[in-house]
Amino acid sequence: MYHRFSDRAALARQCAHIRKHYYPVSMATVSQWLHGGCSLPPYALAVTVDDGYNDFQEAGYPVFAEYGIPVTMFLATDFLDGKSWLWFDRIVYAFRRATVSAASIQMPAGSTLHFKLESDAARRATGQHLADLAVSLPPADRHKLVADLPSILKVAMPPQAPPEYQPLSWDAVRSLAASGVEFGAHTKTHPILSALADPQELREEIAGSKARVESELDRPVLHFCYPNGKMHDIGQAAADAVRAAGMQTAVTAEPGLNQVHQDAFFLRRIGVDPSHEEMYFARTVAGLGLQ
Repeated sequence: MYHRFSDRAALARQCAHIRKHYYPVSMATVSQWLHGGCSLPPYALAVTVDDGYNDFQEAGYPVFAEYGIPVTMFLATDFLDGKSWLWFDRIVYAFRRATVSAASIQMPAGSTLHFKLESDAARRATGQHLADLAVSLPPADRHKLVADLPSILKVAMPPQAPPEYQPLSWDAVRSLAASGVEFGAHTKTHPILSALADPQELREEIAGSKARVESELDRPVLHFCYPNGKMHDIGQAAADAVRAAGMQTAVTAEPGLNQVHQDAFFLRRIGVDPSHEEMYFARTVAGLGLQ
């Protein structure tokens, strides 16, 4: 499970390791295996990428292609449509650009959080911390929190994603698809699905994102990725909606390996990043130390 790409040399070292020790397969092949249509070779490994950032085209795909490693990317479609940039990026961006040295933020539960923002490191760490906390908020409360941050932190928020958070264009998606990249759906707005009480909203996030990708690629979309991806972020209603939408697989962010008896709609993944130290990457991909 990858997200972002910047260091092509580091990614190349990881791809070389994958090629040496594993057998890269596509999610289409994984689906066939899970549904009894084929067997997998030993040490089979599928590479997935979440969200749809533009750096995949610039620094990710060329390296995977060089090493002949198939990739499936899951797209948050409102992000690509330019309707909004991802809410957690907006939180991190607001703190990184904060022009105040301290801030107090009223949380929906009634508590007040106080932050010192006297260094770049403190602003970055605080932004990530608040983004992590916001995962558990109801959608309306999270939306209000994100909307209030610019005035609290005295920062101007651009309406479109700035360069470091830029999504792929649909033209790029079509070009990558023509080159062999498989695309799946990752909802429209990247909500925490278990927090959506309205069944229609849940269906729109899931089936709506699938339909949007299909409309751009003119081919079926069969694989889904749950936002945030922990079991408490998903819920049975979301899994049922994914099945009803006609997906063949769905991936979580729960760490671990997948066996032949694994539920195709709750596939485990191993989170990695090009910045990971080489031995740590090797141990993690092997499934060692996963919690």
